[in-house]
Amino acid sequence: MPSPKLKDYKLLRVQVYEYLREQMRTGKLKSGDIIRVNELIKELGVSRTPLREALLVLHAYGFVTILPQRGIIIKDLTVQEVKDIYELLGGLESRLLLSVFDKIGKSELNRLKRINEEMLEALSNNNFNYYERNLAFHEVFIKLSENQQMINIIRIAKQRLYEFPEKEFGDKWKKINYKEHKKIIRLLGKKQIKEAAECMRDVHWHFKYPESFK
Repeated sequence: MPSPKLKDYKLLRVQVYEYLREQMRTGKLKSGDIIRVNELIKELGVSRTPLREALLVLHAYGFVTILPQRGIIIKDLTVQEVKDIYELLGGLESRLLLSVFDKIGKSELNRLKRINEEMLEALSNNNFNYYERNLAFHEVFIKLSENQQMINIIRIAKQRLYEFPEKEFGDKWKKINYKEHKKIIRLLGKKQIKEAAECMRDVHWHFKYPESFK
């Protein structure tokens, strides 16, 4: 298999960052694995600088731990971290939903309904497309916001939450997720924005353990 040499049309540190994230997302790099810098430099055909910059970004976002004199280790996602991310996303997405409510029309509601049904279909068929459709559901209203700082934080938090295959949330969680989406859609359709935002914060992003996991 040829080495995945990186092209020069895009910032190398960005390419390295995306490559490493994809390796984690697909499970080729797992929690506890050590990133061997010298091997990566040779594999990707890059210098040490862009690799170091990419690793620093991954460290800042919580994907890896940099241990002096020991190397870079793929960080596990603890239950407490999952809970913290839920609380963060609940606060941010509920606030964002309030801010874009006047932009949510019939077209957006229909899109939310369609994507939610696609999630149910993916669950019924044991399709790994479920998480992709789940992200797409939330992106319907997230994209309506002009607060790019908030959007960036939300998306990074979700990368951390979902891009570790070993943290499978299970069918029970997925079914509850689908039902909560339906409730949010119903509240939005009735113009009950306060109730929809509260449902997003206090119900949809309320972490329950161990019930939420398979």
